Amino acid sequence: MRGLLIFGEYVLEFLVVSLLLALSAVLILPFIPMVVGVIGFFKTDKNTRRFKDIFTTIGTNIVIIILFTLFELVIIIFPVLNIYFFNTHPEETNYFVLAVCCIALIVGIVYFINGPIIIVNMKVKFGQLLYNGFMLIFGGLLRSLLALILAGGIVALIIFYPYVLPLTLYAVPFILSKLLTENFYHLKAKALKTSVYRLKQDIGKDDYLNENGEINHEDS
Repeated sequence: MRGLLIFGEYVLEFLVVSLLLALSAVLILPFIPMVVGVIGFFKTDKNTRRFKDIFTTIGTNIVIIILFTLFELVIIIFPVLNIYFFNTHPEETNYFVLAVCCIALIVGIVYFINGPIIIVNMKVKFGQLLYNGFMLIFGGLLRSLLALILAGGIVALIIFYPYVLPLTLYAVPFILSKLLTENFYHLKAKALKTSVYRLKQDIGKDDYLNENGEINHEDS
């Protein structure tokens, strides 16, 4: 009976998270805030998290989320539209523009997968978000590569097979959260000259790396 109850909880969580992300994706603008909210939801322990944690995360970080959303809209949507156009109109392909679009898209994807982790775990301004979002890569190159491959695959699905996207709406942010939160802990532990284990015992601190690679303390 207990196993059936746990299974039902996972099914409900899968359906609710997938539905929220799907609705936000249809509306476009709420999608990135919802991704951040879901990452915050997954950060919380399975036994204590509630669906309201999604909206609490968004509300707590609304200013930086708005700036991050505008940044992502520019750096991802326009390259995707251009790549889609060149894919459907090969006779009009401009290879220089295509190369710039591909580079911008890669940068956008990196920040799309790293940005929510930074927002959920740190209290940062926009410039600090960009810096820490880049530095997060070095918390674990293999994990970052796996996350980038996963996110790139989703972008490819959006461009070429958008109808399969709903099947990935729960799994992708869940996997990204696990991979990149671990990156965050490794990077922060290295900067603080401590162990990941000890750092996880004190996860409530809102310290972050500044533009000089130094630790800042919010309560100082």
